[in-house]
This record gives sequence, structure tokens and C-alpha cells, in this order.
Amino acid sequence: MAELVLSTIGQALGARIVPAAFRAIGSTLGRIGGATIGRAIDNELFGETRHSEGARLTDLHLQGSTEGASIPAVYGRVRIAGQVIWAARFKEHEETTEVGGGGKGGGARATRTDFTYSLSFAVGLCEGEIVRIGRAWANGEPFDLSQVSWRVHVGGETQGPDPLIETIEGADTAPAYRGLAYIVF
Repeated sequence: MAELVLSTIGQALGARIVPAAFRAIGSTLGRIGGATIGRAIDNELFGETRHSEGARLTDLHLQGSTEGASIPAVYGRVRIAGQVIWAARFKEHEETTEVGGGGKGGGARATRTDFTYSLSFAVGLCEGEIVRIGRAWANGEPFDLSQVSWRVHVGGETQGPDPLIETIEGADTAPAYRGLAYIVF
């Protein structure tokens, strides 16, 4: 509403302020200036919904995985680098929230969409049975396993497939990785 009123007032003022030879230009510039000021007032009074999105993940690179890589045999306590032996597609979770706006003065309303991701994967550790996993590292730094969901398979010859892998791959096609100690995240 203010945009319409102020553009009309700006047009009239622009036509009267400039010399007669330039009235058409003054009228046009006055209308544009009035409309711009009016639009700003309308947006403050009635609000304009703005939308912003957080960063999105388009591709994911996991730890290295090499076809035919040797599987270490471990005796005692050892720090080893595992091999990714299985990974599911990552899942995108979208959350839209309203930020700013509202209140007594109105103000501009805005929404923000944030994205989070989850990924399930398995890392093969070593041949044979293990007792436990003492510590874990990620990117050379100690990794707090209490912050993620994980399950260890100790590498017995009778171990069955992991329930998560079985759910995603299917009961008939899920590998059990018998004789291989591995951890599923």
C-alpha cells in the first residue's frame, strides 16, 4: 500500500522539481524512488518471507577401501587402520524453522532450512576373533565412540550377518563376514 501511495507522490514531486524540459525524466525517477521507499516500508510493516538454506552434501568420500587389500592378523594390543567393507547410501534429513519476524513491529519473516545427514557403514578390522575395541581414532584424533551408534562383531566363525546390513541388503544377500572382526557404525 505504501509502495502505491509513495510512487504516486514521488511521480508528482519529480515532475514539479525539475525544469519543464526534463519533467518526463523527473516524473519517472520520482515514481521509482517513491516505489522503492514504499516497498521498504511495506516489508517492515507486513513482512516479506525470506528463505535461506544451509549447506547441502552432494557427495561423500569415506575412508579408503581397496579391493584385494590384505587383512591383518592381530596378536595382542595393536592400533590398526580398518578397511571399509560395506556402506549404505547417506540419508538427508531436512528441518525447516521460522527465524525472525513477527512480534509487535511486524518485521520481515524468514524461514531457514537446515540439512543433516546420517550414514551407516562397516569397517573390517582384522582376521580372527578379538576381545574388544579399546580406543578409536578418526583423522588422527581420538574418536569418542559414545557419540555414535556402533556394534562390534568379534570375528567368530559362526557369527551371523549384522542386523542393519541384513535389513538394507536383504536377509538372503547380507554377508556375515565370518572370521573377520568388524565394526558397524
